[in-house]
Amino acid sequence: MKKMIPVFLIMQMIIMFCFSAQPAEESSETSSGFCVMLAKLLYLDYENYAISIQEIITNGLEFIVRKTAHFTEYAVMGFLWYLYLANKKYNILISISATSLYACTDEFHQLFVAGRSGQIRDVFIDTCGGNFGVFIAFIFLCIYQCCKHQEILKKGVWQI
Repeated sequence: MKKMIPVFLIMQMIIMFCFSAQPAEESSETSSGFCVMLAKLLYLDYENYAISIQEIITNGLEFIVRKTAHFTEYAVMGFLWYLYLANKKYNILISISATSLYACTDEFHQLFVAGRSGQIRDVFIDTCGGNFGVFIAFIFLCIYQCCKHQEILKKGVWQI
């Protein structure tokens, strides 16, 4: 499984690059479609609302959905970087730095895509997502190592 982590990491980067390469109009269509689906889940009678109210709801959801997508995709990247570098010195620092650097290059890339813009706010959100992913991977590996080495008592209390 450890050998597959770099493959997953590269696939994640390619997917993120492809999303960033979408022109603004195409990117908005993708987000809007998801927002409509989400609105239908959150508002049971969404389809009975006037079109203008539906637009207000979906437009309100769009910002949240887009920023949550940023956070999540970079959390996955941070998680994968940490797993890949798990036994290396400075793995946390390198994982966070690599994720943050990719966020910077991704936003720079968007400056050259029709209708898109690179935003410092998105780099911050992406970096926070990466930090969260590294933290989750760290906790995951700590629990895994404790279970593997049977350092947890039967009652679920950490052994000292």
